[in-house]
This record gives sequence, structure tokens and C-alpha cells, in this order.
Amino acid sequence: MTIGATPAGTLCFVGQAVLDQVFHVDAFSLEGGKSVAHGFASRAGGLATKAALAAQALRDPAASPAVRLLSAIGDDGSGRILQGLLGDRGLAATVVPGAATAVSAVLIDAAGERQVHNFRGTALAGAALPDSQAFEHCSGVLADPRWPEAAALALQIAHRRSVPSVLDAETAEPAVLQRLAPLADWCVFSRSGLQDFCDCRNAEGDAHTLLNAAAGRLGDTDLVVTLGAGGALWRRPGTRTAVHLPAFAVEAVDTNGAGDVLHGALLLWLAEGAAPADALRRALAAAALACRGAGLPTRRQLDDFLEFFA
Repeated sequence: MTIGATPAGTLCFVGQAVLDQVFHVDAFSLEGGKSVAHGFASRAGGLATKAALAAQALRDPAASPAVRLLSAIGDDGSGRILQGLLGDRGLAATVVPGAATAVSAVLIDAAGERQVHNFRGTALAGAALPDSQAFEHCSGVLADPRWPEAAALALQIAHRRSVPSVLDAETAEPAVLQRLAPLADWCVFSRSGLQDFCDCRNAEGDAHTLLNAAAGRLGDTDLVVTLGAGGALWRRPGTRTAVHLPAFAVEAVDTNGAGDVLHGALLLWLAEGAAPADALRRALAAAALACRGAGLPTRRQLDDFLEFFA
């Protein structure tokens, strides 16, 4: 299938939904006290949710798969705000009565770097697993480690249906990542997530060394570790070393969620039939565009951006 063809089905994004309360500050404080923020916004966030939002923004309505979010929120005030934000983008989460919605306080400094303080809530713990109908016509899956049982179910369904699957291998308990990673076609690690998978958070070792260690356990999986402004390392199945992919040079205004944008874009283009190298290049470009602070990139913006760098 080539990009622009009409892929059937729906991309299913399984995992966390968070109400992000975002404050723009001059600098992070190491001493406590009070400071004045010069900007504020409430946003829909969370690993799988931000990836779904990115895919929704990048898809071609006439040709791309639809996007479905499988997540859970509480029936509290934060949940009502979050459901409204999701609804504005054509998505929705299951409401769990009596549960607390996940909320993050996100500080973004003048250099675009972020500091996140997350309350994970109780909604995912109280939610029923998605049933088989939730994956009807599924043409691709992205799962994060915040809802492990649902993630395992979704990745197994993707394998049975021979459709692409991506694990957002963000920091989590080593046992959770070690359970989920072998189920996915692609594992996209953050640096800390890769350390957790290798169960060596306090050990020495650069990203190449850690990725090689992961490849020893995951020989049939495409492995990526994202390095922020340093780009990414990518190791294909059957190869002996990772390839370094440089980041696209942009002036970063807001790095919050850039990795999630990469994950959502990667799944979208894999599902549309792009070659793996092209899908990953487009995903890196989408993440770079997101860092410019102008919101989630559209397909036209991404095409123009890549043409500039051609």
C-alpha cells in the first residue's frame, strides 16, 4: 500500500488520558516559593491520548484510517473538562463512575523544556477491559504501559490480525515493559523507559549499549530510543547495530508531548503503508513541528516542512 491509498479500518490507541494543566514560566525553581506564570492552558494529554490526537491531526479525512481512543477518565470535574477537550477533536474516553481523573501539572520554561508532576488517578484501575467490538476493523494499534492488561490485549489482537503495532515504551515498572515489549512490532523507548526495560536505571551505559541489550531480548522487533534534540537511534530486526537519525532543527518552544506525537505519527504512516524508514522520518518531523509550540501539526504542514528539508 502506498501513502495516499485508501487504508481500511481504524487505528486504536490504548492507554492513558490526562488533563494537562500547563503553565509557562521563565525558569524552573529549585528552591520552592512562589512565581508568576506568563501563560496557562488546559490540554488533553496522556501517552496514548496525545498520540491519538496527533494521528487525528495528521490524517487525511478522505484516505486515512479513522482514530479511536480506548481510555478511561473519572466523572469528576477534571474528567468533564477532559472529555470536552477530547470531543473537540472527535475523540472520547470511557467514564468510570466514582473514579478520579488523571491530572498533570506541566511547567514549561523559556527554553521549551518541561517539568511534569502527574497524578495518575484511579480511572484505569476501575475500568473494564475493552471488548472485541472495540477493535472491530482495527488496522493498527498503539499502546502505552499505563493500562497493562488492555495494552497486552490490544497488542495481541494486532498480532493476530497482522496489522502494525507500536508500544510507547515510556518509563514504567520493568516487569510491565518486559511483558509488553515482545508483543509489539515496534518498541519506541524514551531513554528512561529503555533503562527501565533493561532494569538498570542506576547502571552505567549509553543509549547504544542499552539498545543492544534490549535487542538481545527482542530480536524480531523494531527498536527505537528517542533522544530529544539528539534525534533517535533505530535498530532493525536482524541487524547488529543501531542507526542514528538526527533530529530536525527547530527552535523549541514547547517540548511537552513531542514523543507522543512521534508515536502517533509513526503508527499512522505504518498503517498507510509507508516504508519503515519513511514512516520514522515523518514521525521525527512531526515531533519537531510540535516542539515549535503552534499546536499539533497537520498533514499539509508536515508535507511543507519535509519539502523544505528535502
